[in-house]
Amino acid sequence: MPLFTNISYDHVVLSGRIGYKTRKRMSLSSTGSKSLNTNNDIMTNNQRSKSKTYGDTVIQQFRSLRDKDELCDFQVSADGRIFKVHKAMLAATSDYFRVMFSGTMAESKQDMIDLKGVSAEGLFHIVEFIYSGEIALTLLNLQEVVHTASHLQVMSALDLCSSYIKSLLTFENAKDFLTIANTYSLYEVLKHWHNLILSQFYEFAKTKLFLELDSSDLIDYISDDKLRTSSEHKLFKILELWFRFNSSSIASGVALRVLNHIRFGLMTELELSTVQESEVIKRCSGSIQNILKGFKFHTDCRKGHPVIDESCIIRHSRPALILVHYGSSHQPFQITSYDPRSEQFYSLFSDLNGSRDCRINVIDNFTYICSIVDFGGGTLMSSTFRFDPRHLVGQDLPPMRKLRLDFALVADKECLYVLGGSNEQYAILDSVECFNVKTNSWSDLPPLPSALHSLAAEVYGDKIYLSGGVSSHDRQATNTFLSYSPGSRKYDAMRGMFYARRLHEMVAFKGKMYVFGGIPRQGVPLHGQIPIEYYDFVTNQWNMLSSTLSGRSIGHYIVFENEILSLGHEHQNAKENEIWVYNPDCDSWKNYAKAPQRANLTSAICCQMQVNFDDEKVVKKVF
Repeated sequence: MPLFTNISYDHVVLSGRIGYKTRKRMSLSSTGSKSLNTNNDIMTNNQRSKSKTYGDTVIQQFRSLRDKDELCDFQVSADGRIFKVHKAMLAATSDYFRVMFSGTMAESKQDMIDLKGVSAEGLFHIVEFIYSGEIALTLLNLQEVVHTASHLQVMSALDLCSSYIKSLLTFENAKDFLTIANTYSLYEVLKHWHNLILSQFYEFAKTKLFLELDSSDLIDYISDDKLRTSSEHKLFKILELWFRFNSSSIASGVALRVLNHIRFGLMTELELSTVQESEVIKRCSGSIQNILKGFKFHTDCRKGHPVIDESCIIRHSRPALILVHYGSSHQPFQITSYDPRSEQFYSLFSDLNGSRDCRINVIDNFTYICSIVDFGGGTLMSSTFRFDPRHLVGQDLPPMRKLRLDFALVADKECLYVLGGSNEQYAILDSVECFNVKTNSWSDLPPLPSALHSLAAEVYGDKIYLSGGVSSHDRQATNTFLSYSPGSRKYDAMRGMFYARRLHEMVAFKGKMYVFGGIPRQGVPLHGQIPIEYYDFVTNQWNMLSSTLSGRSIGHYIVFENEILSLGHEHQNAKENEIWVYNPDCDSWKNYAKAPQRANLTSAICCQMQVNFDDEKVVKKVF
């Protein structure tokens, strides 16, 4: 009896034609002659061009030969129904027939085979597919077609069947489709089903399929970072339904194994207090430790940097771009985030105190912000601030030991490194400080080889690299390039950049260190522009690329999702609220995203973090 007896759909014709990869048409020209385009295979100047229609044409010709019963050299049959075919077509599309015809099997010397275990209808559709690349699928013939395609190992036909199933699969009709997918190992369907549940878990939780989930499958879903949920507390309430339906699991070790994958550190303290009174927690031996771990996360955050484990990792599908706006007397200090999935901006945090100077970096998905805060009346103070995207809260930490402007900041392992800068009296500093997030304290490190401000710093491998900046020697920009080893606490001078520059930015990308923007030494005739440079660690050489506008570039560049992004008016065609992407291979730029008009990106710095944009706290903060 066929599956899907109570579902009715019209049949769907799916195409599985796979054309040859084609190169662009070659433009052939000679002196005094016009440029020609051709679809035919040609060889000119050792370059080859392929026809875009060749593959389809060959298939059509084979189909025409079969329709006319010409050159057919083999027959296949099932249930007494015979189909005349060409061995070459069967061997080209079916692993089953290719092995049969090329091996020592008796069938390789015969001109006919009667296929056992497949139906005539299934064989008909697969033969039609082999000669056309199309299948007329319906719910009534789906299982027969899948069975025949699997038996004959016609993988392209199985791919089409998988696409057909995915197009119809819902929580209501999933049972029959999943039976087929599991029976014939249709991994693309099973993967699609898994992702469907992750993206619509709340809807799935309303179905009986959810209640009937095996505990191992349930753990597989709730342990996935990509599970879309608006609240870890709501997720726990949903699991209570599963526990009620599977009540015998509460007293066993099954319940604890499930609860171990709830991220209690993402709940608020009020939510943790509510969950603590749940019957599931009270009846499940050992589960109270998970609640206490959640409380401990909040306590440790107030004291310093908490221990990070699975219980406090944010659920996310892609990294988020974080923008920290300095703030001013007219505009508050603000942290916004960009979701590349929805292409929307979110205001995550704001404060009335603006920053005179600001640097950021990320450790354990906390944004650490070292800045100089202007309290008005010429009063400047050092500040160290930590932002937690789990709960959208900020916390003041011990400030830098020295007040410094135009300094460099990098993060390596569990430490923040603050290098150089200048004080209120404009004296250039050579001092270096380190903030250990575990001990919540600052310590002094060996000074720079020479005092510098407005320098750039970046971590690559096990070293910190420093470039440029203004030297205390002549108060001019330098082209120096240094490496610092946190392990040995030693500096090494390296080959210098082509251009001396200050207020620039460095990013490490694909084994190279790129230097963007900045202001050159006085008297360098660059007409307002300064070229991009990159250092190749393999060749120990600097190379020059195109130009970007000069100006304050610190924090305006970042490697994000394997691309280099630029904020604000760093490129001559960009506006102050635009983000552009730079392609080093082509040395070219293009527009990436546009921030809300009121978000001036020329006074913003950036990093990347994990943010759950489905979180109910975040959703309501969309611009």
